Amino acid sequence: MNIIAKCGVVPWVLPGAIPDADFFVGLSYTQNYERGTTRTMGYANVFNNYGRWGFYSANTETFPFEKKAEYFSELVRATLDKLPLCDSPSVYFHYSAKFKKEDRDAIIGSARKVRPGGTYSFVWINTDHNVRFYDSRPEGDSSLGRGSFVRTSPSQIYLSTTGYNTYRKTLGTPQMLELNIFAEGPDRKPRTHHDLRALASQILSLTKLNWASTDSLCGEPITTKYAEDIAYLTAAFLRQQNNFKVHAALEQTPWFI
Repeated sequence: MNIIAKCGVVPWVLPGAIPDADFFVGLSYTQNYERGTTRTMGYANVFNNYGRWGFYSANTETFPFEKKAEYFSELVRATLDKLPLCDSPSVYFHYSAKFKKEDRDAIIGSARKVRPGGTYSFVWINTDHNVRFYDSRPEGDSSLGRGSFVRTSPSQIYLSTTGYNTYRKTLGTPQMLELNIFAEGPDRKPRTHHDLRALASQILSLTKLNWASTDSLCGEPITTKYAEDIAYLTAAFLRQQNNFKVHAALEQTPWFI
């Protein structure tokens, strides 16, 4: 299946489009420490609202970590330039680390240069937390069922993606995803009310699309999983060759699967 995907065949996508979204962009970066300096590269993976992987983009050169916002904004601008966007698109940026305000501002500024009337949402998908939830109903195994979520603030939920289901038994209580959302509409004002049920549905749908596995119950959305896979592999390549760069022809190929 990995070979088929790398040859350009689409193994599967969602049966229906995810509502209120045009594209999802998974962001990540690689850091390589060498002789007292840190070299960083940024990456973007693009998926449409059916969860189909589109392409992969990267910064053309390494950069100091303190300039991450500047280089990420340029990466996002170049990525959005390649997309068939409408005049007022809804684009979601997924990241496995917390977005700093300066990072968000820089990315939104670049995105508005491409589509000024767009709605841009940032979703921090946090798996590094100590929060656990339990379900006391006797028919389960004490974990919240897959697809269940708990709202903890107007912009935060905890979503169960590997909890109890009738087709599989789990050991212990699975860790839920902590999802934090920030969105800015076409009026350029941050939104204070979010459809958290729609957010939970989006993330749950994106966990079913890992082409590197036949397991349909993946715990992490493919946006951040693919991004982390690219960062892991590229870090290894950078340690072997200082001037490593992925060939442009591979931007349309999921070579990292």
